Parts: sequence; structure tokens; C-alpha cells
Amino acid sequence: MKSENLNINLLTDFGFKRFFGTEPYKKNLINFLNALVPPYIGRVEDVTFLPTEQLGNSDTNKRLVFDVLCASQNEDHIIVEMQKASQEFFKDRIIAYSSRHISEALEVGDRRYSFPTVLTIVLVDFEIPELKGSDKFIQHVMLKDDENKKFSDKMSFLLIDLTKFAAEIDFGQLTNEVQKWCYVIKNMWRLKEGDIPIEETVFRELYENCKISKLNAMEKQEYEKSVLEYEDVKDAMEYHHRMGFAEGMEKGMEKGIEKGIEKGKETIRQIIAKMLENGLPITTIVKLTGLSEAEVLEASGEVDN
Repeated sequence: MKSENLNINLLTDFGFKRFFGTEPYKKNLINFLNALVPPYIGRVEDVTFLPTEQLGNSDTNKRLVFDVLCASQNEDHIIVEMQKASQEFFKDRIIAYSSRHISEALEVGDRRYSFPTVLTIVLVDFEIPELKGSDKFIQHVMLKDDENKKFSDKMSFLLIDLTKFAAEIDFGQLTNEVQKWCYVIKNMWRLKEGDIPIEETVFRELYENCKISKLNAMEKQEYEKSVLEYEDVKDAMEYHHRMGFAEGMEKGMEKGIEKGIEKGKETIRQIIAKMLENGLPITTIVKLTGLSEAEVLEASGEVDN
């Protein structure tokens, strides 16, 4: 990140979790949710933050860590995730996270299966294929039958494509609160004084709170580490595209060519090796790729096959 950037990057783990997942800044999350969720679960008057780590019921269960997990005043549970890079099993991952949370909410002996409604919001900094070529930037997914009738609203997803909010767009051109939140989350680190009109009090306050100068020494160190991890991810993804991984895997899967799939697997190994070479922690690679720690180590060649 260039030194002239004076604001915290909300796309980093530090920035996103600090300003949307902690008690001092809870109203940011509430305002963000009320721009999005009323059509699905009604207005959110208050939230209670819930533990973000779920270990599962046995040693064989995969450990899950959410970015933000909360319950509304109506006991609806809301998962909010920031996904910085695309991955092969992205959809499977978000389904698994939501399903695990539902499973964890069930109590022993509950024959009525009275689990809460779970709404998962995923902000992605990559193009959502289903929205490609469209002005839409939100994909709402829920359980329906083959006649398009709602089967259940107990689990649903909102996928938000942040790539459609380039910094070149003027804040004054945005027409609703959802667009404004997406724009600010995507571009906070490069906004300048005066970019957000003074009458936009919610976003002006967030802008002021996001100034790096307000962090103490320990927080700055933690933030700088988070920025390096974020930039490593972006560098790795650029390398990934240069290697033609995405195109090769897509063509390979479409044609069912075994050679293409094997080439894709080899590129995954190269990407993981590059991430490790750049000092990216294994825990971060696990989160980005959806692989287990053992699979990451195997792909990197650090364990015997």
C-alpha cells in the first residue's frame, strides 16, 4: 500500500473485522445490514455478536472461522464474510459454513428443529459469474423447488460483487444506501477529504474513524501485517491469472480433459508454493483456498504423498 493512503483498507481482515465486527463500531454493521436485509428478515434494531470460531462436534470436523457472526433482536443469525479471491469451491464453502452454523445451533433432544433463520452475506472482490455483463451487483440465493416456489427461508445467501464499484465513480452518482456501502467498503483506503459529502453523516463518521493516524502503535503493527497478507493474496491471484489457471481449469472441466485438470492441479501447487514463499501464513492460505491444512502442506510438497 502506498504511503499517501491515509485510511484503513476495509478489504483487509483487520479493517473489515474492526469496523463491522466489534462492539465499538456496531452501528456500522447495523446500518450496513439495514441497507440490505429488510426484504428478507426485516429491519435490524440491534445485534449481539456471537463467537466466530466453530470447532465442530468431533476431531474430524473442519474448524470454521467466520469474519462476523451476529444475532438480531429477533434471533435471526447473520454471517458476514469478506472474500478477497475466488476459489474453486467458493459456493460449496459458503453452503458448508451456513449449514455448520445451523447444525451447531441445534440442541440435544430438540425434535422440532427450532434453529434460527441464517442469512449469509458474502462480499466478494472478484466477478460473480452469474452477474457477468449485468448491471446487477447482488445475487440472492434461497431454497426453492423446481417450480420456483419457496421451499424454505431458513437459509439464504446474499452475494455482493464489489468489483462493480470502481473509485472513478463519484459518490454523488450512487442512488441508494446499498451502493454507497459497497463503494465505501471497496474504496475507503483511497478516499480523500471531500470525496464523501458532509451531509452523508454515517459515511463521513466511518471515514474519520478509518484514519490510520487514529491507531495506536500495536494496532498499526497489526494493520500493516494485515495489509501485507492482503497484498500477497492479490499478487498471488495475479500470478494465478498469468499462469492461465482459471482459463485452463474452465476449459479442462468443460471438455472433461484429464490433462487440463492435472495442469490446473499443478498450478494450484505453484500458487500455494508462491504464497508460502511470500510468507503468507498457512492459516490464511487455508481460508483463501478452502483446503485443509494437510492439503495445503501436501500441495506445497512439505509432506510426503
